Amino acid sequence: RRPETSFLWFTSPYKTLKYILWRRYKWMLLLLIVLFILLLFLGIFVYAFP
Repeated sequence: RRPETSFLWFTSPYKTLKYILWRRYKWMLLLLIVLFILLLFLGIFVYAFP
């Protein structure tokens, strides 16, 4: 009998990504998200500026 955790990555890929990526690259991912939002707002501002 195999433990249930051996198929955790297959049954729940979101949790697996969270444990692998979030712990290691948490600050880089947050920085990229904030940077993307700022660039998006800057692009909208430039587009809407008369």
